[in-house]
Amino acid sequence: MTIAERNRLIKKILSHAFGQGKVRVRGSRGTAYGWVTLDIDYTPHDLERRREVTALIWKLFEKAKIEIGTYGYDDPGSDYGYGKEIRINFNECTYKGPYDRDPARVRV
Repeated sequence: MTIAERNRLIKKILSHAFGQGKVRVRGSRGTAYGWVTLDIDYTPHDLERRREVTALIWKLFEKAKIEIGTYGYDDPGSDYGYGKEIRINFNECTYKGPYDRDPARVRV
């Protein structure tokens, strides 16, 4: 599967999960070729829900046999870092934690 085919498949799967027009998949160019950025028009309630939805996305990728490359070295002593060649973006969380000034939690 080429990078372009992979990105089209990602768009198809996530559009089915989040709705048509709610997902943008952009592949990087040049030396970053192979990296993919996902912009999903979804607003998680809090960071925990964001983690749950991200885990769901990875399960969808696994089920569809979509492989996302990695960068760096899987070595704790490496100063280069290690991770996946993907960036998943959602809308900003409406509630970030107990110290956030959520109007629904403020007592007058």
